[in-house]
Amino acid sequence: MTDTSPASEALLRERYAAMSGTERALMALQMFETAQRIVLSSLPEGADELERRRALCRRFYGENLARRAYG
Repeated sequence: MTDTSPASEALLRERYAAMSGTERALMALQMFETAQRIVLSSLPEGADELERRRALCRRFYGENLARRAYG
């Protein structure tokens, strides 16, 4: 299911194809950093660094990995 018109999707695909690998990688990194900021902004203000890292890991990779990585 998609809500994007075929013409818009084709235009977007062309724009991505015109980007260099470095530009695409930078865009992906920026998107990941934005996602991290969104998750971090949803955490309680008093969360310490370990709690913040565990929460990020849990949200991105699941409880099982977070538990193994951070206890």
